[in-house]
Amino acid sequence: MQIPQTFRLFNSKELLTLFWLFLLIFPKGGIKLLNVPITWGYVFLGIATLLVVRKGIFIYHTPRLYALFCTIPFQLVVLGTLIFLKVEEYGPSISLLLNFVFFPWIFSLLFSNFFETLDIEHLFSLLKKGIFVISLYGVFLFFFKFFTGNFLEIPFVTVNFHDLGNLEGKHIDRGTFFKLISTYNNGNIYGICLLMLLPLYLFLEQTRWKKGIVFLSLLLTFSRTVWVGSLFSFFITALFASQKRSLLRSLLIGGIAISIIFIATYLSGFTLSFLFDTALGGRIEQFEIVKVATFFPNAPFREILEIVYLSILASFGIVGLATYLLSMIGPIVIAYNTFPLCIVRRRILCGLVNFLFVSFSDGALLLIPVLAFYWILSSLALRKTYATILVNGRAPPS
Repeated sequence: MQIPQTFRLFNSKELLTLFWLFLLIFPKGGIKLLNVPITWGYVFLGIATLLVVRKGIFIYHTPRLYALFCTIPFQLVVLGTLIFLKVEEYGPSISLLLNFVFFPWIFSLLFSNFFETLDIEHLFSLLKKGIFVISLYGVFLFFFKFFTGNFLEIPFVTVNFHDLGNLEGKHIDRGTFFKLISTYNNGNIYGICLLMLLPLYLFLEQTRWKKGIVFLSLLLTFSRTVWVGSLFSFFITALFASQKRSLLRSLLIGGIAISIIFIATYLSGFTLSFLFDTALGGRIEQFEIVKVATFFPNAPFREILEIVYLSILASFGIVGLATYLLSMIGPIVIAYNTFPLCIVRRRILCGLVNFLFVSFSDGALLLIPVLAFYWILSSLALRKTYATILVNGRAPPS
């Protein structure tokens, strides 16, 4: 299909760089209105969406529509709950609508032309640089806070203006030090987002010391969710998305990572009970919902807690959990069964599965920019072809 000249601005490298800068590098920069975060990345996303709607030019293919259809049942459950049962907290409700009603339509349909025609090599180049930058800055900020006692905060950029001076209250205190947070202001959010991108990044980046910085940043989150998620990522990538000669090496790296986690726990003054916390970091009480779960939602929506699946069950009932799983797993199954499984697509799918796995502990479901990453990766997984691109000077093998 010939792309009209009036539409080429949306596909420009400049717009791609803008999203890269404010969704990946500085995702928390912005302000708050009525205690609702307004971040620059989401503002630019909204503007781009309006431009697409105004021009009315987008293309789609059947798998994208199928993936979109998978999200509609949960959207109906969400809308029904908010309309008929009302809400208790407006901030989480707005985030819920954005993440599960608007984002699927934006990324699966309105931006379909963008994902099919974007310069994928340029995107991958930005991705490599961006992940390294946030990892390096995260390590720097970790030690800067440790030695100076202060966070380095740039209002409107690295922190939301209305969160200035409040980082220490964001559940990142580990006693003698604070968890690595980078520009994400929270160790778990940073780790969860990075885990979604990690399988693809490890294929794109060939420089070992840069990979080492990324691994170090995950370790310094001192998040058990991120640690377990990192190990899971090693193994699923080794089994599903590594060349055979790399399988043994990947498993060896996973074993070394386990040893490093135990050593880091010991050197930080924690006992093994930190790793094997029977209270699950205070989340054990969330399992009580299983005893009182209903089939349909029966109460006003309030929030989604750390253990995503239990919290979805509590807020939307069994039907809500079933439709949620359909919306999240649908793009993975469709991409897996529809397109050639080159190494790039396999790595993207591994990143999506990483998120579904860590959601058993903490998915940070409604927090910026977690679900934006998930739907972007889903759209990349549904891209028709990666056959003509070059990654580090070579075409991705099938």
